[in-house]
Amino acid sequence: MKKLLLICAAVVLMAGSAYAASQWNFYGSARVTTFYTDVHKSGPDSDTFDMGLQSESNIGASVHASDIVSGGFEYGADGGNADLRHLYGIWNFGAGSLLIGQTDCPLRLPGSDQAYNNDAGLGGWGEMSSPRRAQIKLIMGDFRIAMVAPNASYNNGTTNVSTNTETRIPAIEAKYNFSNDNYSIGLTAGYSTFKVGATTQQSIDSYVIGIGADFTAGPFVFGGDVFGGRNVGNLIDADVNGADTGAGLARYNGTRVTDNDARAWKVHVTYTFNDTFSAQAGYGYMQTELKGQNEDKVQVYYLQVPVQLAPGVSI
Repeated sequence: MKKLLLICAAVVLMAGSAYAASQWNFYGSARVTTFYTDVHKSGPDSDTFDMGLQSESNIGASVHASDIVSGGFEYGADGGNADLRHLYGIWNFGAGSLLIGQTDCPLRLPGSDQAYNNDAGLGGWGEMSSPRRAQIKLIMGDFRIAMVAPNASYNNGTTNVSTNTETRIPAIEAKYNFSNDNYSIGLTAGYSTFKVGATTQQSIDSYVIGIGADFTAGPFVFGGDVFGGRNVGNLIDADVNGADTGAGLARYNGTRVTDNDARAWKVHVTYTFNDTFSAQAGYGYMQTELKGQNEDKVQVYYLQVPVQLAPGVSI
């Protein structure tokens, strides 16, 4: 029996020869990491000095074509190679804006400035962060909702794979942020679903919801977030065992899906002494649990003292 597959494709072009950009605002940064790590785990300990070009080093530009069309791009330096981080266009239609391309997703509650692991903050260790993905995002004031390229990964008991999966809809992510002169509060949630199985298919549903806030009081800035969900590794970063294997993902053994529940939180505080010196301390906690099995959890804490040598130059 023949099967007819009908595919509908929508293509949005947001820039072309008709739009000659009237303003290019270039920016960039060069960063070098110099960390000594002492890792204790099963087997031999690992003492390592790490020095290299940080992947968060970047060059990019925000581009203004007209009052209606704008955009931007940014390249990073992952492994010393050019790595596309942002590439997007924005259409301002008056009541709001439509963003098309790759950039930060709504599922982010940033705040920690931890420099270790390529300026990772506490992402995956208690801070909600998500990979940059292709998306179509509607922006209405402080509200954002996006259709995001889905991640159809699961753990097979040994490693993370995405074989024998079927995805029919994008991931849906939303965020609302409201702020005043000395505080900011963000609410965010996301959902995705896909089917897995070579013959009999089962659904793997993922969701996450969280809230984050920061508050400024004189020289102090206090911040934190809390979030939880199920199979969150399909939506956000989750590194509870140091290798990302199975972190936050459902397990499928060929016959049965085992969901993975997660909860996490983080706090951090920054104190600014003067224009040159400041200090930030932070703590993050994340835990995942496959139903009926052992928990995986991670705790991270840090103290760092940034030194601003000159505008744009810091240690």
